[in-house]
Amino acid sequence: MNCAWARNQLRELWRGRDVAVVYAVLVVVISIVVAVQPPALLRDVVQTSSTNLVNLRLRPLAVLFASPFIVSPVAGLWIVAPMVVAYGELQRWLGRVSALVIGVLGHVGATLFVATMEITSLAKGRVGFNIAVSPDVGVSYGLAAVAGVLVVRVAETWRRRYVMASLVLIVGQLLILRNFTGLGHLTAWLIGLAVAIPLGRVTRTQSEVGT
Repeated sequence: MNCAWARNQLRELWRGRDVAVVYAVLVVVISIVVAVQPPALLRDVVQTSSTNLVNLRLRPLAVLFASPFIVSPVAGLWIVAPMVVAYGELQRWLGRVSALVIGVLGHVGATLFVATMEITSLAKGRVGFNIAVSPDVGVSYGLAAVAGVLVVRVAETWRRRYVMASLVLIVGQLLILRNFTGLGHLTAWLIGLAVAIPLGRVTRTQSEVGT
């Protein structure tokens, strides 16, 4: 009975969430493999996969692709759980391609905006050159964008609370961290909200037509 229950639970998790589950498995496996490397090699892998200014200048496509598959330090893998829930809900609603596109849009859009702000701050002397080589990897930009889009899926009675809770969380971490990564989270979330606006209109139109 326990085996049958476990199989049913796995089947239910997989149904409509395959993109989220596969992404989560890749992130966990890659992050653990990287984490068990010798310290020098670990730093090198994270550094070369980071979307910092130097890497974006030398190999932009490579680091934009590699960075969302590494979570370092490995203790940060807790984020995989909400990531599976969020991406899974988005996939069940809009399908595989849309879930991938929104995740990529949030990751790339936030990364490029942060890079622009870093260059501006460097030019004005507000930050040191070390910002150009600071490590920046992880899944959080894509997750923030997905969280922004999912506002449309929240029932209207809870929508305002969802938006306020998300805003408090994202702005709160920006004020606590006081770094460009926090700004990236806010940017990705706003990108998600921007996508949610036309999606909400389409959803309302379809509801009106259906009635």
